[in-house]
Amino acid sequence: MTAGLQPNHQFFVSSGSLCFGELHNIWHGASAPVQGFPSVRPQTTGTVVSHELQFNTTAEIGTWHVFSLIDTTTRAAAAWFACHSDVDPEQEVVKILRVSGSPYEANCGSTMNDDSTAAEGVLVVNRYDWGYYDRRASDEFEEDDEDVLNLEVAVSVGLVDRAQAKEVVSKWKTKVAGRRKSSASAAWLHIPDAEYAFGRFGFNEERTAARSFLLFTQSTVFTQTAFQGRLNPLREGEAA
Repeated sequence: MTAGLQPNHQFFVSSGSLCFGELHNIWHGASAPVQGFPSVRPQTTGTVVSHELQFNTTAEIGTWHVFSLIDTTTRAAAAWFACHSDVDPEQEVVKILRVSGSPYEANCGSTMNDDSTAAEGVLVVNRYDWGYYDRRASDEFEEDDEDVLNLEVAVSVGLVDRAQAKEVVSKWKTKVAGRRKSSASAAWLHIPDAEYAFGRFGFNEERTAARSFLLFTQSTVFTQTAFQGRLNPLREGEAA
């Protein structure tokens, strides 16, 4: 690990695969066949461009570290990053942002899955790909009534070892999003006062398994976002 960089949480992947997304997405991913490095491409429905995902992926076995990424002006959580313990987190984030960063920033790379993202081993997940916009498994998975009363504007996404996914989701669904806790086999990533979730998976050199995951929102500004305890932002500002 990069010197002086301490994770906020760590969890263990034993099954060689992860499920991800909101609770119903994870539930779907736990039931669907496991995807290797995907060759998904964008599809258009009306005015919406999206990718159809199965909300699971092969993943490096072992300990994963989870880091909060902080807005350097407000000191609030602006994004989350998780990666296998063998991965240099700072180098990996820089690579992902070079390949496919925030669509709200200039020179962000590709904003959809294409040949360039595939060549770099990055899987792009955009706002219309998951959560409210993909309702698969929502008819077989009901969240408890408490969540209906959750009026907080926030982005929340889970990252769970597939072998424990349904067990973990069954516990998470009894709490509103802001009160869900990470565990030994899962990370709950919560960004308050934010909308529109975006994700980026980084894969190993062989493209056999994911080794990292970046979560950010419409409000994340990477030129003023840094690892907790770091002063330098993840991206340099544009020259005047």
